[in-house]
Amino acid sequence: MNYLRKALGTAAAVALATAGSVAMAASEAAPVAGGGLATSELVGATLRMAAGLAVVLGLLGVAAWASRRLRVTGRLRSGLIEVVSGISLGTREKVVLLKVGREQVLVGISPAGMRTLHVISQPDSPGFPAIMEEQP
Repeated sequence: MNYLRKALGTAAAVALATAGSVAMAASEAAPVAGGGLATSELVGATLRMAAGLAVVLGLLGVAAWASRRLRVTGRLRSGLIEVVSGISLGTREKVVLLKVGREQVLVGISPAGMRTLHVISQPDSPGFPAIMEEQP
């Protein structure tokens, strides 16, 4: 969400700066701007450029937000190892439940590295994974 806010804030700042320069250009007495364009054509071109920039920055913010959301809630499954669930404990700490074959391994992840917290050889009941799945 912060990406979207930053992108929209940047787009708004560019639009305001552009609107200010357009207002100054429109208030000038000369009917022809530099390059041989009439003032009304310059205003229209500038507004189209600012609108295009705002759309591109908005789409970039939406794409960043969507990619972050999908990465957090997505599951990783490759070969014999499956990420069953995970929960964040802080800004850089996380606990992840992995399924390796018939075993489930609870792993703690921190900036210092990864550490095995518990190994469940053959889970008899799906109680623990079900509880982990309910967490947001």
